[in-house]
Amino acid sequence: MSNKPSWRKLMDLGVVKRTDAGLWARPSAIRILPGFNLRDTEAPGYRDDIESLKNHKRRGGKVPPLEVSLSKDGLGVDVIDGHRRTTADQELLAEGLNIEWIRIEPFEGNDLERQARILTSQDNRKLLPLELAEGYRRLKAFGLSKEEIGNLVGKSRQHIEQMLLLAAAPHAVQMMVRAGETAATTAIEAVREHGDGAAAVLGEARQEAAAAGKKKITTAAIRPWTPPARAVLPMVSAVDAVVLAIPEQVRQALREKPVEDATIELPAAVFYELLAQQESIRALRTKAEQKASNKATAAIASADGDGHAV
Repeated sequence: MSNKPSWRKLMDLGVVKRTDAGLWARPSAIRILPGFNLRDTEAPGYRDDIESLKNHKRRGGKVPPLEVSLSKDGLGVDVIDGHRRTTADQELLAEGLNIEWIRIEPFEGNDLERQARILTSQDNRKLLPLELAEGYRRLKAFGLSKEEIGNLVGKSRQHIEQMLLLAAAPHAVQMMVRAGETAATTAIEAVREHGDGAAAVLGEARQEAAAAGKKKITTAAIRPWTPPARAVLPMVSAVDAVVLAIPEQVRQALREKPVEDATIELPAAVFYELLAQQESIRALRTKAEQKASNKATAAIASADGDGHAV
């Protein structure tokens, strides 16, 4: 008998059959390829999903057919879509439930299309950001551009670009996202702004968040302090006044870099206003930092109080 995989061969082996309802496979012939599925089996909620599927099947509930392709050895089928359903079936069989046949549907497509199918199906449960990022990284490895990946999975170029940043993020950053300590969007912004230094920036923000009694790092926590608009506008006006106070011929001369010891004389009142606005912004920043410090101190005191009460 030829070793070339075929549906006819699987039917002759008795592990696949065709009925009016479609194709069916023996559970023993259905395989999960190691490393193919994107889902993180240790992620929060994964086990709940499996148990929910098992309970659904125990009650006789129906599920869509598995999408499968022929195994290379010609002795079974590999799951393309339906990994959670397959895991649930395997566990139910181990627990003693009788499952003789499982509905399957042949997947038509090449290796690239098989990878894309994981991203477009998602088995009725959305993939987590890190799972999506890994999926797009795999597609990029085929030599596809961001635009081509987006067209393949029905997503925007910006979305693909952001997820690829997450895929290339330092391991420590990815673990923060995985643990729910920060949102993927926050991690992506940190990586975009700080590169390999993103882990240190997020780590510092995590310590500050913990000191303030917070469990999650927000995007605001990693952004540098910026003055409010009400403080920026007067500062802009003060800078404009300095520029206007410079004689036109001097401004023309300053189009080129002057020598280091060159000086310019301007009215003191102009500099006074500029310094006053700068001091106003400094005071606002000090106030914001003090407010954050007081909030953190209060959170620590509250935590200590709860500890004494136990």
